[in-house]
Amino acid sequence: MLAVRAFDPEFLQRLDGLVLGTKRARTVRAGRRSIGRVLGSGIEPENFREYTAGDDLRFLDWNAFARLDDLTIRTYRAERQIELTIIIDASASMGLPESDDKLGLALVLSAAMAYIGMGENDSVRLAAFSGDRRGARLQTTRFYQRRESFFAFRPFLTSLKCEGETRLSAAIAEFLLAPHHPGIVVLVSDFLVNPVDYENALAQLVAARHELKAIHVMGDRECAGAYPPGAYRVRDCETGELREVTFGAHESEMCRRRVEQHSERVNSFCARHGIVYSRAFGASNLDAIIS
Repeated sequence: MLAVRAFDPEFLQRLDGLVLGTKRARTVRAGRRSIGRVLGSGIEPENFREYTAGDDLRFLDWNAFARLDDLTIRTYRAERQIELTIIIDASASMGLPESDDKLGLALVLSAAMAYIGMGENDSVRLAAFSGDRRGARLQTTRFYQRRESFFAFRPFLTSLKCEGETRLSAAIAEFLLAPHHPGIVVLVSDFLVNPVDYENALAQLVAARHELKAIHVMGDRECAGAYPPGAYRVRDCETGELREVTFGAHESEMCRRRVEQHSERVNSFCARHGIVYSRAFGASNLDAIIS
């Protein structure tokens, strides 16, 4: 199972020198309540602004007042502990084509990001979703902070199976019901769902003020669209819908183009909304992806 590789000592050693590209420094207005836990050791003066009613008088710059006869407030830049949540799509489509092992790739990538984040003393947790006719099913771990706790994620990751419908928007709505601080959310999915659904899900996360990254997991065979010519009866692995299709060279090319168009649409939406988007192609390319 590919997910087991995420806990291989040699694999983890390769991750030791990597860092996540996150906005670790956040500006905090002194005298105003900040969101999240601010670490005192990371606070340093940054700038000044004009005093307004309601500001805490403790942060007045009295030296500036003596020189300029003007009330100013000192602002600070604070290093905040980041809350990193990695959400994994465990719906049925992540298991097909079987040779692509998209879920396995998603699990290894998620574990790698968790390991890197824990090395930076971030608070890290994992979540996974799928769904059925009754709605979304969302599973989450607790937050862990240090790499000594990394192996606590192993039972969660190795127990995940591809099943059910995607229900992405409903899963994110459930995720946001719990109290949370704005942090970093990484969504790992094949995004094989109605565009309205994934766009709504991503928009919800942006509106909740999370720094958002979308990792689009795609399989080699899925992208190539190369299937043997012939007549097929195909079944939607999530809805059970059956269709009769005929495949030839023309249809293979159309399939390849549709996959590329799908990826471009997700990328375009992310670009318009300030979401970092990246594609992960095939479990066979895992080493290149991690590097």
